Amino acid sequence: MRPGTWPWLAAAELRMTWRGFSGGYFWLLTVGGGLLWIAMHWAAIATMPSGYPLIAGMLQVPVFAGGMMWLAASLMVSQAMVHSITALMDSGRLDLLLSSPLPQRAVFMTRGLEIAVSLALLPAYALLPLAHAGLFTGHPGLMGIYPVLVSGALFCTAAGLMITMTLVRLLGARRARTAGQVLAALVGVAFFLAFQIPNSLSPGAKKAAGLWIMSQLNSGWALGPQSPLWWPLRAATGELLPLLAVTAAGIFSFRLTIDLAYARFVGGTQESFAAARPAAAPSAGTPVFRAGLTRVLLAKEWKLVLRDMQVISQTLVQLLYLVPLLLAGFKHGPKNPYIIPAIVAAAAMLAGNLAWLTVSAEDAPELVSTSPVPVGRLMKVKAAAAALPLLALLLPLSLWWLTRSAPQAAVLMLCGTGAVVSAALIQLWNPCSGKRQELKYRNKSFGGAGIIEMGSTVSWIAATVCAGMYREWLPYALAACAVMLLAGWHAGRGAREKVWGRA
Repeated sequence: MRPGTWPWLAAAELRMTWRGFSGGYFWLLTVGGGLLWIAMHWAAIATMPSGYPLIAGMLQVPVFAGGMMWLAASLMVSQAMVHSITALMDSGRLDLLLSSPLPQRAVFMTRGLEIAVSLALLPAYALLPLAHAGLFTGHPGLMGIYPVLVSGALFCTAAGLMITMTLVRLLGARRARTAGQVLAALVGVAFFLAFQIPNSLSPGAKKAAGLWIMSQLNSGWALGPQSPLWWPLRAATGELLPLLAVTAAGIFSFRLTIDLAYARFVGGTQESFAAARPAAAPSAGTPVFRAGLTRVLLAKEWKLVLRDMQVISQTLVQLLYLVPLLLAGFKHGPKNPYIIPAIVAAAAMLAGNLAWLTVSAEDAPELVSTSPVPVGRLMKVKAAAAALPLLALLLPLSLWWLTRSAPQAAVLMLCGTGAVVSAALIQLWNPCSGKRQELKYRNKSFGGAGIIEMGSTVSWIAATVCAGMYREWLPYALAACAVMLLAGWHAGRGAREKVWGRA
């Protein structure tokens, strides 16, 4: 491999990535994942004789399996956008792209391949046992899963890169980073929300829509069995024409994106940074200082959260997944006993995320520790900044539920408040030092507080279910909630002493 070419650079990146894999956690994950993969192969081989007719039957009415395929593709495009923003707009990697003596196209090609590999890992882990089982049981056409995975990852990477590059061209690098994070969140749940549309239709509209879909499935070109929409599904079973078309589409789209978009990206980022305006000088006059520590600190925390687009995008995803539940609640009300537990679970997870940001991901912890105000008081206000917005959202929702069912409205308000306050308290009692960029991995990287918080959320979900249907078990569920709180207090003694001081 000649130095400076993209294969040479990809090999160098692969070596550096491999050097970063170390530690007992990596080997535990590798051994455990390998054993599970072997078990998946055994299960696929054992079920293939009776399972292959089912796979062949899906091709006769491919709308369900094809819909799941396009749902997975939308999630992969969303992840490609996230990876594109991280790989191409991170300050260190952006400097490498713009100032490296290597050809910029080679750097861009390597970044694109990294994104494609990261997208293909999980689908490959799940689907390759099926391909291998087909090879060993007389169905070698299932080996078409290999080229479909590769071409699908390349196509989704090309789509994510092109969307990101278009945003860079239209908005500049700085604004594109913000817009890309929000758009990735929307793309990731678009198909999920689309699948929930039938649940919001009236019986007559649902029947009419079902008749139209059946007519399209039977004879229509758009949704019929031979439609190009389902070619990736048919290619995975080894059909020659769909396999060639899907493979060519993935490779061609990726190559075209690399050839056309990298120059646009470089031009857009250079124009963005060159046209960056200096910060406006502060206006003359007497500065305004507002009284009240609690009010000032709450306003500061809320402003920091609203400025962080990573937090907003992740929160937006969770809220969008709640939309079908709220629509079902408005339509069915007390008839569906699982809507309120789902809302309580979502509120608890949001409260945990916000409390971790306000308590543990402080941008200037040294200023907090040296302030003339007791640190414990500051931390309590910061935890309240996480809980109050969610309590403010629960109140009107509970008031609306009051018109449908007063007992369920009380359960929603009481259990929702308990779940939110418990999540905030567990984070308050277990302070740790983290960065806002680590929000997605906080449950894996920051000790047992995440596990205790998860246990608390599950306990409050159980309490919500028991309050609605199994009231004889409600005391035990509430006892579990109290145990989780006590565990959170006990587990955080060392962290509180370190952060707050012995006082």
